Amino acid sequence: MGLVKKLLSLALLGASLQGLALGQDFPQEDIVSGKALLQISETAKNNALARIEASNSSTCTKETVRVRKEWRRIPGEERTAYVKAVECLMNAPQVYPNVTGPKSLFDSFGVLHYHMTPYVHNSAYFLLFHRLYVWTFEEKLRTECGYTGALPYWEWGLDAETGVENSPLFDGSATSMGSNGAKLNGTPNNFFPGGSGGGCVTDGPFVNYTVNFGPNTADDPLAYNPRCLKRDLNTPICAQWASLKNTTETILEAPDIALFQANLQGDFRWPEARKWGFAVHGGGHFAIAGDPGGDFYFSPLEPAFYQHHGQIDRMYFIWQNLDWENRQTMAGTITMMNMPASRNGTLDDVLDIRPVGETYIFRELLDTVGDSPFCFVYE
Repeated sequence: MGLVKKLLSLALLGASLQGLALGQDFPQEDIVSGKALLQISETAKNNALARIEASNSSTCTKETVRVRKEWRRIPGEERTAYVKAVECLMNAPQVYPNVTGPKSLFDSFGVLHYHMTPYVHNSAYFLLFHRLYVWTFEEKLRTECGYTGALPYWEWGLDAETGVENSPLFDGSATSMGSNGAKLNGTPNNFFPGGSGGGCVTDGPFVNYTVNFGPNTADDPLAYNPRCLKRDLNTPICAQWASLKNTTETILEAPDIALFQANLQGDFRWPEARKWGFAVHGGGHFAIAGDPGGDFYFSPLEPAFYQHHGQIDRMYFIWQNLDWENRQTMAGTITMMNMPASRNGTLDDVLDIRPVGETYIFRELLDTVGDSPFCFVYE
């Protein structure tokens, strides 16, 4: 009987440890409310800052580290400064030769994403490419346009119940990234129903912004094709796929990088990831939708793309820093959904984003606070 009790105790201990690994130590109400997410975010930030202190780095210190914050948690004047810097990039010279559509440095980021899309989605490169991509955009805001803040991100789940249309990011105020698109009647989005706009942005920043090229379905996607910025903000999509609950569980239910990025993208090749549908990555994109926000290749031509992908990188930052020693890894092949079939990616592969940015080894991009070009954490 004593042996049975001992075996039962060991079994219960194993189940308890598995529960902790899956984040089940948090009450469900804390996962739903976002309280758990705040706790693991704070833990991740503190762990990263402790690494700075231990490293004695001369390039990234506690005094120089940038702290990326959620849009509504930065002052109005900083939001306005950020918008002005983005508008500045929209007037800076584009850097790609022999293309007719792109007219600005902002547009050049769209060209880069268009060329890289088949290799940096549902592949080994997804997370680290987008980390470098968003950071390079932040750097251009600073070096080309005098922005002094850190890149703000968008926590989608904060708007899942109160409405994306009411978000400080999209409310059309002077301190927003512009409004929803005009409501279109009789032209519902049948693929993603529930959108409340669909037409041109009506108020606030970027109301006069011209999308210069795309869509991906055009005969020549890089040819000049001027049109307004359209949005079709979609709260049901946000609530279904990008809630605080989904964000938290995506992080906590992934013991390795392969499952984490599968959960993040809803990669159906992993049975565990199928429950997430289009997942937080698709949920954030299609909560904005419109043109070009709903275009898989040209979504960076939507100014709020960088707030969305800032949140994706924040999730990666949290996941990494909850178990840093074991989470400096890469998984997957070098083509989207492994089509065509390709080799596995490695951390020693080269990522070349010239002429928009520079060339790095993927391994150099793992850490946001040391042995990398970066020096930032998330709050």
